[in-house]
Amino acid sequence: MFRRVLAAALLGGGILVGAAAGAASAPQPVSGQWLTADHQAVIALAPCGAAECGRIVGMVFDHPNDPEPLDWRGRAQCGETIITVTPTSDGSWQGEVLDPRTGTRYRAKLWRDAGRLALRGYVLTPLLGETQNWRAFAGQILPGCHLPG
Repeated sequence: MFRRVLAAALLGGGILVGAAAGAASAPQPVSGQWLTADHQAVIALAPCGAAECGRIVGMVFDHPNDPEPLDWRGRAQCGETIITVTPTSDGSWQGEVLDPRTGTRYRAKLWRDAGRLALRGYVLTPLLGETQNWRAFAGQILPGCHLPG
C-alpha cells in the first residue's frame, strides 16, 4: 500500500513539475527609456551581458542653473547605474535597485504590465516592498541630463 501511495505522490509531483515548467514564460523586454512614477527622472534600461541595467539619463532640476544632484559618494547621479536585473522563469526580471541618494540597495522585481513597467523594490520578500509604475518616455532629454520642466 505504501509503495502505491509513494508512486502516486511521485507521479503527481512529476506532473506538477512538468506543468510548472510548461507554464514558464519568457520575460517581456524591459529595454527602453522609462519615466519614473514621480516624473522626476528617466531611467534607460539596456542589455549589459546576460542582465538588463538601468542608468539615470534624465532628471528634473528645480532651477535651470542648479548643479546636478550628487549621489551618496558625492558623484553626479546622471549616468549612474541604479538597476541590475536578470530574467526569471515566471516572466519577470529580478535583481537589485540602488537608491542613489543613500547608497541603499534593495531587491527588485520588474515586469511589463499594460504598456507600463512595474518595479517592486523590497527587503527580504516582495511582501515587504513597494511597487511603482513607470511609463515609456518618448520626450526629449536636454544637455546636462536635464528634463524639460
